[in-house]
Amino acid sequence: MLQDKDIPVLDDEQPPGEAASNGEDEARVKSLASQVTDLIEDVRILARAEVEYFRTKLSVNLAATKRILLLFTVAVVVGIMAVIALILGLLLVLSDYFGPLAATGIVAGSALLIASVTMGMAIKRARRLPLDENSSRE
Repeated sequence: MLQDKDIPVLDDEQPPGEAASNGEDEARVKSLASQVTDLIEDVRILARAEVEYFRTKLSVNLAATKRILLLFTVAVVVGIMAVIALILGLLLVLSDYFGPLAATGIVAGSALLIASVTMGMAIKRARRLPLDENSSRE
């Protein structure tokens, strides 16, 4: 552990009881200069290590994000396939009761009705968005 007397000081004042010569002053100056040089080198090493750490962290997170997006895409595709299978199954069942033409009309009409209702809800909510701070739409 460093004591106060171990730390080199560049002052004209000398602690009482110590007589300093020119050789000691030069040693203190060199010591301070070498400490500053060492400090600068340590900061450079730390900066390189931090940059490498964050570069590695980013590459790991990027790889994980790619995997997550791939899984999400597969889930969306499978979900869409399930909805298509549900619609086709509904069409097949209704065609036994109402005939193929009427069943197609019922399924397509229901799908269009659901699409128009959800589109209307989306448009209504989009109009409520505060896009400009100065204008407020209600």
